[in-house]
Amino acid sequence: MFTKDDFLHYFNQLQSIEAQMHKTYQHLSNEIEHPEYKKLFNQLAKEEADHMALVKKLKELFAG
Repeated sequence: MFTKDDFLHYFNQLQSIEAQMHKTYQHLSNEIEHPEYKKLFNQLAKEEADHMALVKKLKELFAG
């Protein structure tokens, strides 16, 4: 059975992964010139930001 600390550790790992992917996609978007690829990487960066917000809410719900 998982403890509260186990779940919080898992959520922290997810948050770290989402943040790194957001940073990576944002960097690619800033570096690339092709408009369609720039649009794609911007969208992916936005989705990762949305994921980070979701993980934050899950942590708050679980910790509360």
